[in-house]
Amino acid sequence: MIKLERVRTKAAVPSAFRGRTPRNRVVALMKLARERLVAGEPIKVEIESKWSITKNQLLIETHNKCAYCESDITTVSYGDVEHYRPKSVYWWLAYVYDNYLASCAICNQRFKGAKFEFIGPAIAPPSVLAASTDEELKELANILIPDPLDADAVAIFEDLHRTEGPLIPNPYIDDPEPMFAWEVFEGSEEVEVVPNMAFANSDRIVDACERIYGINRPQLKRRRFQRYLFYDTLRKMLDDLPAGAPSRADAEDLLASFSKSNSEYAAMIRFLDAL
Repeated sequence: MIKLERVRTKAAVPSAFRGRTPRNRVVALMKLARERLVAGEPIKVEIESKWSITKNQLLIETHNKCAYCESDITTVSYGDVEHYRPKSVYWWLAYVYDNYLASCAICNQRFKGAKFEFIGPAIAPPSVLAASTDEELKELANILIPDPLDADAVAIFEDLHRTEGPLIPNPYIDDPEPMFAWEVFEGSEEVEVVPNMAFANSDRIVDACERIYGINRPQLKRRRFQRYLFYDTLRKMLDDLPAGAPSRADAEDLLASFSKSNSEYAAMIRFLDAL
């Protein structure tokens, strides 16, 4: 997992996810919640899928990789628009652009689903009451739904994220790389994510990511090893090449490309390269 940067321009963020449009959608959800409260029923809202139009931009920002496992998505799949905080629990964030990222279907559907774990106080849902007026609901939406082009609103949203203390990093807000270490197992031909004991709570974070993202699923560990083997072989070849060899510059460029953000498993290569 590597740090990601969200592009915050009108060209990048669809109009349906900035300004009043997402807030109006959330107001509609809150009105449904209010109706259930008036009827004496538990709050349950039905969320209409509107986020597929964000996928292309999200994939650009993740370099066509899964934001969680760093596997290439688009070669063999369409990829998912993932709700980092699950919409079935954090229903009022269903249309919040800053809650979206691109992931592979395995990380999202087979593993994560509606799971989410944190160590701080939960982000509180909107205080919808049976007596809440439409104006009060609109005001709640203005407070709870950050416009992705409003730096101050985004900063407040990110502060709420940090206070909640998720055990699964959000690569748009957190820097995941210091949280993890990588161990190569030559015998089984696998590379496994392990805790980086220099980072607080790394053992809990790795444990949560194994259960919620499947970051150490067998297929992924073997695929990482193939990438590592390519990298390690090239590095050893460079050690044997004399300084003036014609192919040395090309080999050095190729080796350096393994650490670039658009390369699969860049976080692993960067960690191993620093050893």
